Amino acid sequence: MARDRSYRSLEFLKKSAATSRVLNLWQISLREAGKQEYEANPFFKNALLNRCIVVKHRIRGGEADLFDYPVQNATKILLPIAERELRYGARFVFVGQKNFEEVVSVSFGDDLQVGRRDRNVLEVIDRLPSLDPFLMREILKTNGFTPASCYFNVSDADLQRMFESARAELEPLVQMSFGTDLAFSTHAATFLNKILSDSNSVELEPLRRVMSMDARQFQEGVFCWKAFLYYKWQLRDLLPRIREVLNEIAVIRPMGNVDYEDKAYIAKIKVDLRGWIFNAVESVTESLAVYDKAYASMTMQSEAAAFREFLLRAPAMFYSLGERLSGIEHVASFWRYRFPPQQLQRVPVDELVDIFMDFEQSLNSTVVQNV
Repeated sequence: MARDRSYRSLEFLKKSAATSRVLNLWQISLREAGKQEYEANPFFKNALLNRCIVVKHRIRGGEADLFDYPVQNATKILLPIAERELRYGARFVFVGQKNFEEVVSVSFGDDLQVGRRDRNVLEVIDRLPSLDPFLMREILKTNGFTPASCYFNVSDADLQRMFESARAELEPLVQMSFGTDLAFSTHAATFLNKILSDSNSVELEPLRRVMSMDARQFQEGVFCWKAFLYYKWQLRDLLPRIREVLNEIAVIRPMGNVDYEDKAYIAKIKVDLRGWIFNAVESVTESLAVYDKAYASMTMQSEAAAFREFLLRAPAMFYSLGERLSGIEHVASFWRYRFPPQQLQRVPVDELVDIFMDFEQSLNSTVVQNV
C-alpha cells in the first residue's frame, strides 16, 4: 500500500463537501463514533477500513501499472496515518489492483483484514459510477447491505449550499401549514432543517399524519424527498458550469502533429459530448418534472396521497438520476481542474484524446443497470 502525503488535498477533503466522487468515512467516524446506530451498523466491519476515505479516482500515467488490465477510473481507498488528523497524510490502495490482499497484508498486517463481507461491499462500490449517497444506499440495499443512515447524509457543506434552493422549494408547503408570511419566515428554516437532517423530529409529526405514513414509511419518504431536493439543486448548480465547459471544449485545439485518425476522433467527440450532455440534462429534467407534479398535487391540490405514493416509488429513479448527474459532474469538475478559469491552453493530442475518452466512458456508462 503506497503512501499519499498530499496533506493539502486531504485537508481540503476535510473542509469541503463530500461530492458524488467522495465518501468520507473518516469524517463520519469523528462525528458519529459511540452512537448506537453507527456502532451497530457500520459501513465496513473492519474498524480501520471504516475510517477510510473512498474516492472515485481518475488513473494517472504512473498508476496504470498497478492494474492487470487498462483502467481509466478506479476506487481509491485512503487510510489516514493519524487517527484524528489528515495533515500527516494517508496510505492508499486501489480496489482491483494487482495483489490487493498481499499489498494490504504487507502494509497493515492484522489491522486491515478485509473479510468477505467487506470485500463484497468494496466490489459493489467499485462498480458504481458515482458515490452519490442516494444512489449508493439503494444499490447497497439491493445487494443486501444496510449500513447506518448516517453514512448517507448529505454533507454539511452541501446542505448549506442547498438551503436557499430548498427553502424556495418548501415555501408553498410551509405557507400551507402556517399561513402568513410572518409565520413562514419564523418556521421555514426550522422546518427545512428537519426535512434535510432529522426525519424523526416531532416537529414533522403533523406532516407524517397528513401523508398517512407510519414512522418507517415516513423516514424512507423523507429520505427520498431529500434526494430530489438534492438532485434539483445539483442540476441548477451544474448547468452554468457545464455550459462554460462545453464552450471551451468546442474551441480547444491539440498541439503538435495530429494524425488523421485523432483529428477525426476529436472533431466527432466534441459534437457527441455536447449531444450526450444535452440528452442527460433532458432526461434528468424529465425525471425531476415527475417529482414537481407529485409535489404540486400535495401543495396545490391538497392531494397528499399522490405525493406519498410517489415518494414510496422514488428509489427506482435514483439509478438513472445519480448516474447521469455524476457523468455531467465529472466532465465539469475534471475539465475545470485541468483548465482553471481563463487559462484554457493547447494540450498534447494524446492527453486531449485521453480526456475525451474518459468523458465518453463516464457519460455512456451503463454500469448501474448491471450491478
